[in-house]
Amino acid sequence: MTTGERIYLCLLALSLAAAGIVLGAVATAYFPLDFLRTSLEAVYGNRNFIVLAGVMILLAVAVMVAGLRRSERVETILLHGPLGEVRICFKAVENMVLKASKSIKGIREIKTKIVFSDNGVVIFLRAVIYPEQIIPQLTAELQAVVKDDVEKITGSSVAEVRVMIENIVTDGIKTAH
Repeated sequence: MTTGERIYLCLLALSLAAAGIVLGAVATAYFPLDFLRTSLEAVYGNRNFIVLAGVMILLAVAVMVAGLRRSERVETILLHGPLGEVRICFKAVENMVLKASKSIKGIREIKTKIVFSDNGVVIFLRAVIYPEQIIPQLTAELQAVVKDDVEKITGSSVAEVRVMIENIVTDGIKTAH
C-alpha cells in the first residue's frame, strides 16, 4: 500500500469516526431537535457541502479500489520455455544460494533475500564468517559462485550479488582480561 493510499485510508477512517460520533449523539438525544434543524438548514442547498460530500465519496472509492487491487509484488522468476511458462519461487533460489555458499570455506552462515529488477534478480547476502578471512577475496568468491550457480541452474540473469558481512564469529576465542 502506498503512502497516498494510507493517507486516504486515514481520512476515510476519520470521516467514518466523525459520522459515527454524530449518529451516536443524535440517537442518544444528546443534541436537541432544534439544534439538528438549524444544523441541517445550514447544510441544505449549500454548495460547499456538496463539494465536501463529493470529496468524501471519491475518497471512499479510492480506498476501495486500493483495497481490491491485487498486489503486483514479484516473488518468482518467470521463464518462457517452448512448452509454456515456468516460474521459480524466490524461496527455491534462496536455497540454491545457501547450497552454493556452503562450498566456500570461511563462511559460517548466510541469510538471503531475492529482489526482482529490470536487469534480472538481485541477491542480497548477509554473512557471518570465521575469523582471519580475507574479506575482499572471500566476498568476491562468494559473489562469483552464487551468480554462476543461480544463472546456470535457473537460466535467469543475476543483475547483482550484494554481500554484507554481518559478523565475524568469535566462538571459542578467549580474550585477555
